[in-house]
Amino acid sequence: MFLWRSRPRVDAIQQVMEAAVAADKAEKYQEAVDLYASGIEQMMTQLSQLSDDEAKTQFRNKINEYMLRAEYLKNQIAEQHALKQTPKSVGLDSVLGPAERTLNSQQTKRAKYVKEHAAHAHAILDEVLDHSPGVQWSDIAGLSVAKQILQEAVILPTLRPDLFTGLRAPPRGVLLFGPPGTGKTLLAKAVATEANATFFNISASSLTSKWVGEGEKLVRALFEMARELQPSVVFMDEIDALLAARSTSENDASRRIKNQFFTELDGAASSQEDRILVMGATNLPQELDEAIIRRLEKRIYVPLPDASSREGLFRHLLGSQKFSLSSNEINRIVKSTEGYSGSDLKAVCKDAALGPIRELGAKVASVKAEDVRGINASDFQVALKRVRPSVSATTIEALVAWNEQYGVSAV
Repeated sequence: MFLWRSRPRVDAIQQVMEAAVAADKAEKYQEAVDLYASGIEQMMTQLSQLSDDEAKTQFRNKINEYMLRAEYLKNQIAEQHALKQTPKSVGLDSVLGPAERTLNSQQTKRAKYVKEHAAHAHAILDEVLDHSPGVQWSDIAGLSVAKQILQEAVILPTLRPDLFTGLRAPPRGVLLFGPPGTGKTLLAKAVATEANATFFNISASSLTSKWVGEGEKLVRALFEMARELQPSVVFMDEIDALLAARSTSENDASRRIKNQFFTELDGAASSQEDRILVMGATNLPQELDEAIIRRLEKRIYVPLPDASSREGLFRHLLGSQKFSLSSNEINRIVKSTEGYSGSDLKAVCKDAALGPIRELGAKVASVKAEDVRGINASDFQVALKRVRPSVSATTIEALVAWNEQYGVSAV
């Protein structure tokens, strides 16, 4: 199971994990969860003592695998308990999934607030609440360091809340920063999915444009609904549009929204009962107000995909397509796309996929779908000339410098 037999304490970790797997197979789910949690904690300690990058990567992958399995079993235990309680009229929402539970039980729970603040509450529920983000860690190629930090900071505390108290209490604020198109929103959705949390997705720019004059009230309504539907993840994209550094040219409306956001964030952070995680995303962290930098204590750099991540993304995007590419050709494409973001790579694949269609000319109206040739290396050569990287070297340098000053890193 482990490839690092020479590492200290690994044998003891292996014994714990083998016991966890055995309990899992025997359907002793609670015992398995406890053993997985114990083993994961030991692996975290061991990870901090490793210096070999390959061993670290393998350890992180195993930790991720066990975390996902333990969280799945924890959900299974909760569902089994709910099913046993159903005859005692516990209620339908106790046996529903997160999305259905949100839609069902919260209808009565939020009724009073909706009645008193109808316009703003409905704006949150209709346009901001994402009922089913449905993104799993496995849906996101690469970003292993960002995933690890988020799992340690958010997911593991939901698995063992008894261990994460006091100084170990999980953060209430997370900032995802990096170049555009690198998967920051997907990471936030995956956190909400894995934590079985209600996901509120709002663009900061909409508060200052679409909801002009109402932004302050909408922020208050947002956090009120997050409390009603907790555990909740409040994700704010383009957070720099709202919470940029203060300036003399700032208008009163923006200042009021900003102050209201700080008030709500402080309230969520100080409450022991509230289970609200605030996540922000930005491409311009250097423009943020120091007050929000301080409050979003976990600041995680989401970089451009490395070679391994680019290959994984290419294979994922091509998975449902007919293509004719050797491993060497894929490797050449991967090398040619250094500096491309995830969204850039998707654009390259989309353009390459049109290559076989373009060459059909007038025949496109009558050709059978199965007769269209597969995507090949020449299509990618053309696509790479048409689609260029969207992120400049200067932007990356600025983000790396900011990360060195403010960011957190994995052990």
